[in-house]
Amino acid sequence: MIIPIFLPHLGCQSRCIYCDQDVITDIEKDDIGTRIDESLAGRKGPLEVGLYGGNIFGLNSEDVKRLFSYFRSHEDKITNFRVSTKPIPLDPEVIAILRENRTTVIELGIPAFNDHILWFLNRRHTTADLINAFSMLTGEGFQVALQVMVGLPHETLDDVRGTVRNIVKLKPSYIRIYPLAFISGTPLAAMHEAGAFTAITFEETLQRTVLIYLNALQHGIKTVKMGLTDNEVIKDRIVGGYYHPAFGFLVKSQAFHQALMARVIEGGFTGYATVCLNSRDISHFLGYKRTNLARFREAGLSVTWEAANIAPGTFILKTGKKKIWGTIFDALSELNK
Repeated sequence: MIIPIFLPHLGCQSRCIYCDQDVITDIEKDDIGTRIDESLAGRKGPLEVGLYGGNIFGLNSEDVKRLFSYFRSHEDKITNFRVSTKPIPLDPEVIAILRENRTTVIELGIPAFNDHILWFLNRRHTTADLINAFSMLTGEGFQVALQVMVGLPHETLDDVRGTVRNIVKLKPSYIRIYPLAFISGTPLAAMHEAGAFTAITFEETLQRTVLIYLNALQHGIKTVKMGLTDNEVIKDRIVGGYYHPAFGFLVKSQAFHQALMARVIEGGFTGYATVCLNSRDISHFLGYKRTNLARFREAGLSVTWEAANIAPGTFILKTGKKKIWGTIFDALSELNK
């Protein structure tokens, strides 16, 4: 079991324009120890602890030691830690402390592999910094994951394809994909209101996420999360962007719909058809509130379905004597163009 502990802005030397996290400037004065005790009280091991929300690489070595000291009364039930962080600064002493304290996984945040976008977001690091950190940390024996974003200001489809190329090249242990949300009180929300950039549509953001998700999956890279959860954002403060409580489900449903339609068009299916698929895929086939069924009808196809003993992510499309196989990766025939 992973116990997430959020340490907003801890170690961050600057604030990204989309961030609304409270600033933590002093690890001693902000009662982090109490927060940790409350998160772990009454829990039985074995536990993995995830430290999220800040930039642990931005802390000096003494502060990192102090942070881990707050876990000493719980160390008998903690097997290991995972942390999320920016890729800078890289301090060998901090990295050694992480290893000594059983940190096994490091998630590096890289919204885009485009230095202009990173500068606009006030990230204060470059693509080269990320690649350097990834290489160094994997060389030190850590499992390294990536957190990427979609729907960013000035983002193009080519930027998203660049994200895909780098994910495939680096081969992280897993990825998370976050669509951008505009939160009131942030510089990003003010810029959007002032017309400093033009936001893409929700549908475009969904398509770009499908592109990343399917390409990663095709190369054996798991996406463990897509979209923000309720404990990461106050929904009442979202004034724009691409938040949806079921965003990950929408992505998988979109992928399934596009894959089926690619095979429908290729096979010349019209009128009526039956889809045979693994029972685990039926909800994605149907879509959010069964919207995929309506989309099939709009395309001139009435579809029924049957559960079949075939691999998840695959399907058989049949009508009369005609039968063709497909997979969710068939959606990439259009997306990768």
